[in-house]
Amino acid sequence: MVNMLRQYHTFYALLMKMDNFKSKCFVPIFSFVLLLCGCAVDGTAQSNAVHDANQNRAGNNEGFWDSKVLFGKPDSKSLQISSGVQSLLFKSVDYKGKSTEVFAYYSDPDMLNGKTSQKKFPGVVLLHGGGGKAFQEWVEKWAAEGYAAIAIDFGGKDGNGNRLENAGPAQGAEEKFTNIANGPLTDVWTYHAVASSILAHSWLRAQPKVDSSMTFVTGISWGGYLTCIVGSVDHRFKAAVPVYGCGYYGESDVFKKDLNQLSGGFREKWLQYFDPSVYLPHSQVKFLFINGNKDRFYNVIPYSKSYSLVSEKNRRVCIKPDMLHSHPRGWEPLEIRSFFDHLAYGYADLPSLNDIRMGEGSISASYNAPVTLANASFYYTSDTLSTNENRKWQSVKAEIDPDSKKISCKMPEEGFAYGFFSIKDHRSVSASSEFVINGRVE
Repeated sequence: MVNMLRQYHTFYALLMKMDNFKSKCFVPIFSFVLLLCGCAVDGTAQSNAVHDANQNRAGNNEGFWDSKVLFGKPDSKSLQISSGVQSLLFKSVDYKGKSTEVFAYYSDPDMLNGKTSQKKFPGVVLLHGGGGKAFQEWVEKWAAEGYAAIAIDFGGKDGNGNRLENAGPAQGAEEKFTNIANGPLTDVWTYHAVASSILAHSWLRAQPKVDSSMTFVTGISWGGYLTCIVGSVDHRFKAAVPVYGCGYYGESDVFKKDLNQLSGGFREKWLQYFDPSVYLPHSQVKFLFINGNKDRFYNVIPYSKSYSLVSEKNRRVCIKPDMLHSHPRGWEPLEIRSFFDHLAYGYADLPSLNDIRMGEGSISASYNAPVTLANASFYYTSDTLSTNENRKWQSVKAEIDPDSKKISCKMPEEGFAYGFFSIKDHRSVSASSEFVINGRVE
């Protein structure tokens, strides 16, 4: 069977170079054959992995994560409640033929305050990034702000950093990338992380204190990457906020190095099944994309291509100048809660920018803002040689015209390769335009 699988992979790589093969008919069918063979390597074709032969929509692998299983409340057990936060384990999908459990923290406003009420709260699923864990303080933050929140661990560990007895994959490069060449797709880290995130959402929705019609997801870095997929696959969410993370991993300054080490068609297979760019075009929920302009891992071009895959009516973008990359920096933006609060409670919306125009000697944009703007700037760079984190940016103040709802500034005399407007209102809530790349909006 292993030899057969290798032959299929070789044949697949050759066929993918043929234009006629890259049709909507052949790719899903052949991918399904490969997937079945991959599952047969260790003899564990998991019952919870319904593959995408009959659910594939224009190349979308949404059926790969089986909603019939993942949308049901998983079995769970409470470990303890301490300082208003509950720790628990819930059952997730199989790994290498064995059942797994995932550690999580949960809290809501009543639990955090040690009281009982008849209120139901909006819910939020919190997805950490690489090197992270289920952060108790992240759950506390959201519970203090009026949300029922669950934060899960993606590395098979408990709250003390110990490996669980029934752990899934760790979160190293081998589990994230190399495993795709060593076994079935269902042993790759992303498969487990996405499945566990959706199961955590199902668990959250089933809690008596949660308004199941008003749930959200946000994640940081690799968690932002997961948010792009989870928010696209699980349409039960109201909205999603990926921070830093995006798709087109093959174009990342950092992650393309791991992908380029995969051979025999596995790089293309990883991108086909595990890159957010496959799923974002099929998203139905509202997205707010938050990133810095100099992020090391998620650079301008793949980032702009990623958010552009979501329909204009469902996407918002907030580029925060010189934003640093960390978990605390990733959960602190006021824009995340303001975005959710607007949808959950009807509070004032975020400001927004659109209709960028470049005339002779000037560049302008229209804006909408429920709160008066405090400032506006245009950031730009002509540096196309440096890596994203080392790129040199400049800024100029933009004039605000509250009557016409427009901001404008002089066009940089030297021109620019990448640029964006940034505005902030008197709540200190900010928004940005989408990137302007080489004289066009991306």
